[in-house]
Amino acid sequence: MGFQWIAFFIALAVMLVGIAGTLIPALPGLPLIFLAMLVYGVVEGFQAMTPGFLIVALAVVVATQVAEHYARAWGARRFGSGRAGAWGAVIGSLVGLFFMPLGLVLGPFLGAALFELAAGRSGREALRAGVGGLVGVLGSVVVNLVVALGLTGAFVFKVLV
Repeated sequence: MGFQWIAFFIALAVMLVGIAGTLIPALPGLPLIFLAMLVYGVVEGFQAMTPGFLIVALAVVVATQVAEHYARAWGARRFGSGRAGAWGAVIGSLVGLFFMPLGLVLGPFLGAALFELAAGRSGREALRAGVGGLVGVLGSVVVNLVVALGLTGAFVFKVLV
């Protein structure tokens, strides 16, 4: 088996860890997938992993990572939260990273709810905003998973076809 095939299987294994990372927040899923593509490109001389392909893949990863943070705020806003609740969902998500894995769920929920309460909203409105923050996080997880699968599939296609 040639060195290029060994590199391919190592890159694919790293990508599978990246796919898991979209579900396990302690792992940087999409950046890990892109890094595997980039390293494989270096190993194989950028024949299959062309610079153009890698630039597009990087743009997709960056756009998805940015959208992930906005999804938390969007979820809270969609469920009736004000600006305070939207910011609370984002801040709660970041604080929740220190209390994994439960922090992934409780962070945006508590952040949105507590910030809404602090802004003078009723308990019912704050609870609804918290649910919205949670919905935003769960939606971003689904999007990250789909993008991770798509990038991995594109990698396999580019190398094998």
